[in-house]
Amino acid sequence: MPDSWQRQLAKTISRIENMDTEALVQLARCPLDNPNVHVIGVTGPPGGGKSTLCGQLVQNLAREHKVAALLVDPSSPYSGGAILGDRIRMSALSANPNVYIRSLSNRGNTGGVNSTVVSIIRAVMNCGFEYIIVETVGAGQSEVKIASIADTTLVVAVPNLGDDIQAFKSGIMEIADIFVINKADLPGADVLFAALRESAVRHKDGWLTPVCQTVAVEGRGIDSLLDYIRAHGDWLRRQGRLTEKRKQAAKFEILELSSYYLQSHLDQVPADVLAANLANKDFNMLQRLLDAYREIVNSLSEVN
Repeated sequence: MPDSWQRQLAKTISRIENMDTEALVQLARCPLDNPNVHVIGVTGPPGGGKSTLCGQLVQNLAREHKVAALLVDPSSPYSGGAILGDRIRMSALSANPNVYIRSLSNRGNTGGVNSTVVSIIRAVMNCGFEYIIVETVGAGQSEVKIASIADTTLVVAVPNLGDDIQAFKSGIMEIADIFVINKADLPGADVLFAALRESAVRHKDGWLTPVCQTVAVEGRGIDSLLDYIRAHGDWLRRQGRLTEKRKQAAKFEILELSSYYLQSHLDQVPADVLAANLANKDFNMLQRLLDAYREIVNSLSEVN
């Protein structure tokens, strides 16, 4: 039986996922700027072993720290429910009192995460976790929103991606704080390592993106990866970048929630009504929406 705090956290997350306005308002009061918490994003194409890698990170970190893993699953566009079994695959870790694992539906959201993930991170932070790992859906190159949420973003790649490495670069490569070559015991790992090293030559605000090789299923390379993760976290704090990261996450939260609520309200308007407005070139509704948003933005700019 889970402890009372775990049950309470699970209920809170469920309310957030169901867009319970009261819960979202309450969570907005929980600070997002705790410098003692490290939010790690894990993304990359499918088949890269992200879940296994996350499991190894959780297992190692939980020896000395409280760790939460938020595993974003693809979901049915009709039910909105998660359809993968990441939580089942990592269920053995849940017995550790330092570990909390939760699958989150992406609710059909592009970008690898759902609209409420930052609010959920607030809830988890409020429970005293030191590390929060967010694994994205990993359904392609569009999983870039994680960089607006995480302090440190891991981009996981595997050998033998094919010759068109440029196509991979043009997607999620640019968001990497750390490149991870998982399944590094496979042929082609050296070629991929060289390609990633070449693309990582450029500096990101003074941070040179490292390339770490792992074989997650055997636990190889995990200690080195954790060293890189800690080094990046230390660098963020030294450079004052962590505060900026958290501000960006808060902005992401507002943008995602406002977009969700706008769409959900418009979805309630019959299609023939919207079509008639469009046919008549009646943009009064759009103008009213713009005026309302402009008023909100102006009020935000007045906040000290």
